[in-house]
Amino acid sequence: MAHPSRARAALRLQADLAALAPEVVFDPEPEGPPSALRTARRAWSAVAPGATHHLVLQDDAVPCAGFAAQAAAAARARPEDGLAFFTEWGSRTAHMVRIAALTGASWARAVDEYVPAPALLLPAHIARGFDEYAERKADPATPDDVALDDYLRELGVASYVSVPNLADHLETPSLTGNDHMGARRCVCLPADGDPPADWTGPAIEALPMVPQFSWWEGLSCIRVRDGDRYRKEWTAPILAARGLTAAELDATCAAAVPAEVREIVSEMLIAQWWLTACALGMVVADLGLSADRIPTAARQPVAARALATMFPGGVRRFLPVGQFERAGELMVEPLITALCLGARYGGSRS
Repeated sequence: MAHPSRARAALRLQADLAALAPEVVFDPEPEGPPSALRTARRAWSAVAPGATHHLVLQDDAVPCAGFAAQAAAAARARPEDGLAFFTEWGSRTAHMVRIAALTGASWARAVDEYVPAPALLLPAHIARGFDEYAERKADPATPDDVALDDYLRELGVASYVSVPNLADHLETPSLTGNDHMGARRCVCLPADGDPPADWTGPAIEALPMVPQFSWWEGLSCIRVRDGDRYRKEWTAPILAARGLTAAELDATCAAAVPAEVREIVSEMLIAQWWLTACALGMVVADLGLSADRIPTAARQPVAARALATMFPGGVRRFLPVGQFERAGELMVEPLITALCLGARYGGSRS
């Protein structure tokens, strides 16, 4: 799905994925008010006769090498689910992907209030029904990913994100007013030479708690499951209830975070991010990954790449773009320290 102003990118994407014989669907009202939903309705309706699944990529998606074969294998492995091959590195679902990578899972349940839509695969009969649903229930101003989330929830269709992601997001000016969100890169991609992922592996399902560093506010929170949604609570009181004190948090953060990072990111942001990292360790310990096993798990290839994007993904609105990679590299070892600390207060202590 594409806007005519991005026709060159869309046609390049079409050529790169020639094995899938993709069709380019353009915005039917390109001069109208910015809306991804009207183009999404057309794109999700363009299901080929006889198809079992329908894949929609947005014009700013950047698929990895071997994407077509990997997506087909994923569809065979989980034929009834919605499968997203991208989630942005600062979302709460991104932390689900990191938890999945640490614990060796192939999939992470999407837990945001939207479905990650830049590279999304749905069963064909589900895809065909979206246009009618949007006509009947969605306000035209609703973002397409929110409308898709509401639609799939109504049908009881679960959405999962691949671990690793199979597509990144092109950093181009937003057509729908999202530039204030900062760079929205993926959590992690396959590396050159990686074997194809085993998409028959397990999934991390919706958890009781999902840590999140709010890239918008610069604050740490924990999303606590409440029915089929999540409510927001602050991280520090939840960690304190497990026994992890503010004094220990402050001391370990001060010892672990290098001076080079403190020169480019404020102490407040670092302290809040540290809370999230410790909470992530607590959650993986609740799932059975003990503190002594975390360093080994964190250095496995997919997990290591996923952890390297956690710091820049969280502070991307407060950090110059040119510092993303360096800051991410510098914060991997501190992150492992924080995971181990939080894990000591998870598991049997929960």
